[in-house]
Parts: sequence; C-alpha cells; structure tokens
Amino acid sequence: MQLLSSPTSPYARKCRALIIEKGLERDIDVVNTPPLDDPAALLSVNPLGKVPALIRKSGPALIDSPLICEYIDTLNDERWIPERAESRILVLRQQAIAAGLMDLTIGRRIELNRPANRRYRQWIDRWEAGIARTLAMLESERGQFERSVDHGALSIAVALSYLDLRYAELDWRSAHPALASFHERWSARESFTQTEPPAV
Repeated sequence: MQLLSSPTSPYARKCRALIIEKGLERDIDVVNTPPLDDPAALLSVNPLGKVPALIRKSGPALIDSPLICEYIDTLNDERWIPERAESRILVLRQQAIAAGLMDLTIGRRIELNRPANRRYRQWIDRWEAGIARTLAMLESERGQFERSVDHGALSIAVALSYLDLRYAELDWRSAHPALASFHERWSARESFTQTEPPAV
C-alpha cells in the first residue's frame, strides 16, 4: 500500500505516526506528494487534491485522515482506537478536537500569507481565539488523555506540534505547562522523531 503524504501536513503526520507505532512500515510506503503541485498520482485517487490518501492493494483509495487511521488500526491486533463503548467515543472526540485545532492553525496561516493590505483581522482574531479556547479546554480535560497511549492522545500531540510549526510565536507552553509535559513525552517517541516536519 501507499500513503500519499506531505512532510508538513499534520493530518498526514497522524497517519504516518500511527503506521510507525503499529509497526506497519513494511506494509505501507509513505510517498512524498506535494498537494499544491496537483500531481496526477494524487488527483487520480482523491479529486479533492488533498493529502493524506491511502492507496490500497484492492478497493478504492481512502481519503481523510480519520478514515485512513481507522483502516490502519485494523491491520494488526494492536488497537489504538477502541472498538466500542465510551472509550471509543472519547478517543474519536479527542481526534476531532485535535483536527479542529489543526484547521484553526491552518486558517490563521492562510490569512497571514495574504499581502498585508488584503488580510482580514477579523478572521485572524477568530482563529486565534479558537486556538486559545481549545488549548484551555485541552488543559482542563487533560486527565482523559495525558497518560494514554492511543490515537486520541497521538492526535492531540500532533496538533500541538503543528502549532509550533505554523504559530511559533504563540507561547502556549507557558500558559499550559501540563500540556507542555504531555507534548514533551510524545515528542520523544520514535513515531514523532521520525515524522518531525522540516522547519519552514
């Protein structure tokens, strides 16, 4: 199988880290696929033109990181997403919160990439306020995931790393030291050291 990916995509990084955590590197090749280049290999399997996309040996390609991670989690017996009950709901909720934090960070970055005279401060303020609220909520709810080794915790750690990449001026660690400790533990894992995005 092939995972079409980009080294700076946090959504792809979730999938790449999960592959490593589950020891599936021999089963899934990670293929660097810059989505903004509109490569034919990507567009032929995902008309949305987004990464990640997982090309399987049989069946249609899978798109959207939650779906891809669900599939990856079925490939061996080690479960990172619980199969049933409230534990599954909590992990999927954490994944959704993490994805939303990534979305806010990307929205802010896109707005700031506009020429200065075309930026909308209203949107920048909105994205930044959402990021602040989400960090505060994660800090208050950290007991649900801070010692977990599952896909919810992995997703949150990836989202915090993405803040460092795209919103480096935000000193989130000072305001949220418990989250900083949580992130530090995940950053030391091989799945994170191997998928560290390049500085841009």
